[in-house]
Amino acid sequence: MAKNIQSLERAAAMLRLLAGGERRLGLSDISATLGLAKGTAHGILRTLQAEGFVEQDPASGRYQLGAELLRLGNSYLDVHELRARALVWA
Repeated sequence: MAKNIQSLERAAAMLRLLAGGERRLGLSDISATLGLAKGTAHGILRTLQAEGFVEQDPASGRYQLGAELLRLGNSYLDVHELRARALVWA
């Protein structure tokens, strides 16, 4: 059986971490919580930021979820017609 891709698992863990609890986290917080080297965490965060999944606050340097995740979530709702079904019950 094929093994999962570690970098994708780590990126998913970062997104889940940013989605729960405190919304903005610094690099040290993220790397310590996930048990990653700062360089590894920073590389993944840079990639997620380039794709719009993560944003970095210019003043504090802290990271938060990006707007691209909202677009993906909306796409999921549209595909599964959840939005239309919810409107019927409203």
